Amino acid sequence: MKEPGSGRKWHPEFDLESTVTLDAEAVHEGRFDFTDWPDGPLAHLTRLRIPRFANPNGFTHSVKGYKFSDFVSMNVYSDSLAGVSGSNNDTDPVAAHVVMSGETRWSGKSGDFSVGKGQMCIRDTRIPLNFMSAPATRTRVVKIPRDFVTTHAVQGKRARVLNEPMIVDCDLPQVQFFLNFLESIEKSRDVLRESPDVQKLALESCAAVFSGILSGRTDTGAGVEGASLVGAAKAAIEKNLDQQELSPVMIAKSLGVSLRTLHRSFAESGDSPMAFARRRRLQKAHDELMRPGTADRISEIAARWQYSDAAHFIRHFKSHYGVTPAVYARSNKT
Repeated sequence: MKEPGSGRKWHPEFDLESTVTLDAEAVHEGRFDFTDWPDGPLAHLTRLRIPRFANPNGFTHSVKGYKFSDFVSMNVYSDSLAGVSGSNNDTDPVAAHVVMSGETRWSGKSGDFSVGKGQMCIRDTRIPLNFMSAPATRTRVVKIPRDFVTTHAVQGKRARVLNEPMIVDCDLPQVQFFLNFLESIEKSRDVLRESPDVQKLALESCAAVFSGILSGRTDTGAGVEGASLVGAAKAAIEKNLDQQELSPVMIAKSLGVSLRTLHRSFAESGDSPMAFARRRRLQKAHDELMRPGTADRISEIAARWQYSDAAHFIRHFKSHYGVTPAVYARSNKT
């Protein structure tokens, strides 16, 4: 049921949007009770209420973001809102709250604390905490399934990082890398929408970065970046496969890391950024070649996936599949 003055879109995948707006009179007179979300990405918030004294100019709460698999990323704006976060449910995820402006105050069995502008709080939403946001608080909220986080967590530190909230400054290198990684996922939404395999890769990579922060690593070497950087880079490459400008320099710049760091991370797995790009371009060309009813010439497919000419594409295809594209297509379509 929609709430008065609200609009909401909770799609199973990708598009998340919700807005609640109330004028000052409605808030002051208490003519509106904020209804808990029974489902969707904010279902872990309960006993919600709008503090009258803290909202003299009215109340607005808006959410915009995306979801794939069990990964959620949301930009949340809220005037003062209070309630309980967490339902003591083992399926509740681990979440990161990055405060862009304003402040959120928390309280629970372990004590009271606040998270202000330029700070990130990481917590297990399974553990209930009371919260209250200050007016005009903007937060980036990221939720990751607990199983993915514990898989990557350092042995011996899992209990600590999951049973106690952790607050870190956003200017730490590993947090900056995490935020850059989120931006790369945002830019790759079209690719993620179409490919469950890429979704899984992005989720695992995000969990690895996330767990690096939880484990208290303060270096920016392969311990934090490693596999997680490779995952972020592959997602960025996937998005730009059809671009002639695709290069290691372009990818490193989009992720906010040095070219040397990018190459080092790939080298640990015996790969390179452009070798991965060539394999994916060949796979894309192969998929187009095999698409039922396609009338595209081999030269057109080669050009679309940034081969310098048809002869180059044919040589590359034959070295991988054993026959030329034309012979392969005729044989498999028959």
